[in-house]
Amino acid sequence: AHLSFLRLSSSTMQRRDFNYYEANAADISLEKITSSEKNAKVLGRLRDGDDDLTRFDLGSESWFQFSIGKGDDLGWLGYFIGRSVKIQHLDIWHFLEDDEGRQQMHAFFDGLARNQSIRGISCKQLGDYGSTALFRVLGNLSQLEGLFFRGSNLTRNGCFALGTLLESGVCKLKKLLFDTNNIGDDGVAALASGLRSIGPSLKTLGLPDNSIGNDGLSALVAALESCTGLEILDLSDNDFSLAAAGLGSLSDWLQAAVWNLNALSLRSCGIDDEGLQSLANGATNYCKDLDLSGNNSITVLGLRRLSTSLQSDSCRLENLDLGWMDIGDDGAEVLARGLIGNKVLIRMHLCGEGEGEGEDDDIAITPAGWSAFSPVLCDTSSVNNTYLSNHTIQ
Repeated sequence: AHLSFLRLSSSTMQRRDFNYYEANAADISLEKITSSEKNAKVLGRLRDGDDDLTRFDLGSESWFQFSIGKGDDLGWLGYFIGRSVKIQHLDIWHFLEDDEGRQQMHAFFDGLARNQSIRGISCKQLGDYGSTALFRVLGNLSQLEGLFFRGSNLTRNGCFALGTLLESGVCKLKKLLFDTNNIGDDGVAALASGLRSIGPSLKTLGLPDNSIGNDGLSALVAALESCTGLEILDLSDNDFSLAAAGLGSLSDWLQAAVWNLNALSLRSCGIDDEGLQSLANGATNYCKDLDLSGNNSITVLGLRRLSTSLQSDSCRLENLDLGWMDIGDDGAEVLARGLIGNKVLIRMHLCGEGEGEGEDDDIAITPAGWSAFSPVLCDTSSVNNTYLSNHTIQ
């Protein structure tokens, strides 16, 4: 049979609350209250408790599992998600930005706030208005463990709203990832108090590509003092070219902590020799994985300090990424010396983009530079020297 789907405009649809949806849910025809057959099917699966529908995405384009259209689709979606005990993760793309879109968004969030099964929410291009509205309801989601935001261009107000939510203590996140949101130093400062509140529960914190500089890094490090369970910290693609002080504070935090960070990513942060010298001791002695790739301002001087740290008996580093850097033959020789006596480093990544023919050009190491590693890895000058060679790195 041919199905007819409604397309209600904001002029014919009034703001509805949970009581409205609750009163009409049992008898309503899903085909009559949605704008597409695809959306009706999603609502039906939610209503019927489909065990296979544990994660789905929604957005304003047609290719999403649930397409945001005209009418009350989002209000009904929020209602059924609020009642669902199966949904574990939501992927939300941008909502419509007009008045009707915002009306739908609030109706959706009203229902979402009643859910007690969702563990993770991912948002892309949600914008500051939508993000702030979402933060105001997340405190009701008792099972929420992970929050992922990308490309939402949050302002300080959006960051403050999230910080207020986290500071309230009702939301105990294990993973918080803010990628390419342009929050800047002010945004980090607004988040800081919230990070202190969830510190003991937080395992993964990612703030890559957010226009964070020295002041923001310093504010973040101060907040990290309470993050006693943190295992992964990703600060890649920020601007730490003038952040030697902040990197020094990060190193001090690592050394003063009673725990050890598993992974620290500082890829493409504009770190120079001074910054690396400030960071080296804490990063090599209290991390397992360190990503410094793409920091092209680091020269032999900085690599020499890193090499000295690798030779320390306190070195804990197992994986070191130095790809996409102008290391050169002199840098290769310095790094090779750092492997002498090192018993923990398993992998040192030095290749550039391509991982194949011509890859050495990206890091400017010639065969002469690579030869510096041979006697370190297998010194055949005597049986004793062979025995004392580095047999750890793979």
